[in-house]
Amino acid sequence: MLTKYYRLLQQSTFLRDNAILFTGLVLSGAGGFVYHFFMGRMLGPEDYGVLYALHQLIYLFLILLNMFQMGIAKFTSQFSTQQLYGKISYLAHRVLRSYFYLSLGGSLLFLLLSPFIASYLHVTLLPVLLLTGCLFFIILISIPRGIMQGLQYFILLSVNNVVEGLVKVFIGPVLVFLGYGVAGAVGSIVVTFAAAAFLGFYHIRSSYRPAQQSFSLKALYTYNIPLGLMLLSMTFFFIVDVIIVKHFLSGTEAGYYSALALLGKILFFGSASIGQVMFSKVAAHASQNKPHKHLFYKSALLTFLFIFPVVFAYFVFPELIVSILFGQQFLPIVPYLGLFSIYMGLFCFIYLFAYYFSSLKHHVVFLMILFFFNVLQVVLLYSFHESLTQIITLMITLSLIFFIILYILFTRVKDA
Repeated sequence: MLTKYYRLLQQSTFLRDNAILFTGLVLSGAGGFVYHFFMGRMLGPEDYGVLYALHQLIYLFLILLNMFQMGIAKFTSQFSTQQLYGKISYLAHRVLRSYFYLSLGGSLLFLLLSPFIASYLHVTLLPVLLLTGCLFFIILISIPRGIMQGLQYFILLSVNNVVEGLVKVFIGPVLVFLGYGVAGAVGSIVVTFAAAAFLGFYHIRSSYRPAQQSFSLKALYTYNIPLGLMLLSMTFFFIVDVIIVKHFLSGTEAGYYSALALLGKILFFGSASIGQVMFSKVAAHASQNKPHKHLFYKSALLTFLFIFPVVFAYFVFPELIVSILFGQQFLPIVPYLGLFSIYMGLFCFIYLFAYYFSSLKHHVVFLMILFFFNVLQVVLLYSFHESLTQIITLMITLSLIFFIILYILFTRVKDA
């Protein structure tokens, strides 16, 4: 049986690349979750709620990483298919210069906004200021990761993801143990992104060597606009519930919801690699006018095969899972874990749709739907946030409607 599956992986580049990137992201995600489980136990519900709320701001920064990475990956993939390596070299040089200045400017802007952010989230200023370092390195990481993804160097991309996931596991608990609290936990994340950035540039150093073949970058920047809007909308849908809960509910309740959100994100991060592999391959097929919907169907099946066992475990063994990972002080979240996993499972498929649409040309109707649900989500959460049950039920309902609408839109896309 194992031999049969091994041969299948060898014969199918789609499955093999998914297996490689999936393994890397699982290891990276495992490191990230171990880090959060340590932080939850060491900080307690209230301080962990602070850390997790700040972590949602990092997800906002990751919009830039994903936007730039996907844009670079799309054009690198097209140039690689045509063996235009001089254009890849030119792309690598130009985006390094422009994104470095963008990192500096974005960091300065965030420093100015930090006092207002700290006030809204009811947290101290220092941990928010430390997030500036995350923003600086996150923007730069997009360059090597985009090139590796576009060239389909999934082993190197996986190694980079693993470094990001594991470094903070060793540094974070030490800093918290030494008494630095939430600030120490955030500081370890900064070191993690810095390490991933330096390693990524080392791995793509050969892409800078071919003689540069210039071309207009207008197409890249134009592509980044709808892509950035899509990622902003999707990430907003992904994190705004945690931020609003932190603002309206007590510190302890926010900590409970943060623990639920972290356990739910096991579903998302465990299946995220499937969309990344699909994105590169759909972009390559679409550029050559080849059918591409079958790639989405395969990706959706793989996503389901990962999600279903986790959702099942959350419904059947919630107390065991919570007590092992977070400890006795988080047991009040046990009744909510299964329901929250349904919301996150639906979101995983929504995100897969987003990757699929983004690998094709800009779709105005798609973006309009995303923005509509962002506004609706905020309005409803501001109106209905009396309890965790009310909030989770609201998120499930919104996600289900969102999923159905995107599937209808998908059926209308031409397969070539």
